[in-house]
Amino acid sequence: MGFPLVSVVIATWNRREDVLVTVESVYDQAYKNVEVVVVDNGSTDGTVQALHKLYPAVRVVALDRNLGAAGGRNAGIDIARGDIIFCLDSDASPGQNTLCNLVYKFQSEPKLGVINSKIVNADSHQIDHFAGWVYSEKDREDQDKEFLSYSFSEGGCAIRKEVFDKVGMFWESLFFGGEGLDYSMRVWDAGYKIVYFPQAVIYHRVSQQRRVAGAQRDCLSLKETLYVYLVRYPWWMLIVFAPLKIGATLVRATRKRYLRQMLGALLDVVRQLPSLWTQRRPISNQTARHYLRLQREHGPLAWDLVSWLKYKT
Repeated sequence: MGFPLVSVVIATWNRREDVLVTVESVYDQAYKNVEVVVVDNGSTDGTVQALHKLYPAVRVVALDRNLGAAGGRNAGIDIARGDIIFCLDSDASPGQNTLCNLVYKFQSEPKLGVINSKIVNADSHQIDHFAGWVYSEKDREDQDKEFLSYSFSEGGCAIRKEVFDKVGMFWESLFFGGEGLDYSMRVWDAGYKIVYFPQAVIYHRVSQQRRVAGAQRDCLSLKETLYVYLVRYPWWMLIVFAPLKIGATLVRATRKRYLRQMLGALLDVVRQLPSLWTQRRPISNQTARHYLRLQREHGPLAWDLVSWLKYKT
């Protein structure tokens, strides 16, 4: 089957030292048929100059403004030449054999579209919830098992180039962190599979230049999740899950004393409704039912009373 070219696409913004470490870790991989594409989202810290000087083989896309995670990744994917696109955060490093394992997995399963990596904290080597554990606390027991996945972490995922050709690119209206949720539904709807594959390990270094946290992160999460619901969910799913998401988030915001900010985020969603309706492309009912089954197996719908008492009390 040969050794297909893997394009490692790294979107970054003002993380010069982090991205240099990340690039070095990619070149240290056991798998060598690799090209590195770094998209700089308008950094002002000399990232582009440092890359040109230290790693002239890196293909650099220098944007004049910050297009966000989705827009930055799309700019890199657009010029990538590999059969496999590996999206990697700028403060993360793949394990020594991660790319070898990813290539072998894709070659062994032709209908596999996306591989979600096991992302761990670089210091503790424990599952990193901040960076990319899209499953529940209950699912940590299965962290070393392979399983079909309802979604994936955008900062450590491998995607066949043909999937982008068929499904399209990441949705750029999702500026930070929601693009994997949206894209996963489109991938399943197109007939491809997504798997969580623990043999692909990513070490997240937790950059000092953290982008968003606390109330700001929760507000962004609510907005982008509702965008996805409004555009991708069939009506019956939207009617059920949107109120649940809003209610749970408002309770959380009330407890953490940033209800006003959360209500502002909801108002922003209301303002975007005319645009979102024009973009509405819901997944099929068949895909929706399968998607919910995956969430019940490993995801937010996996909870039962026994699990709740075990993990939440």
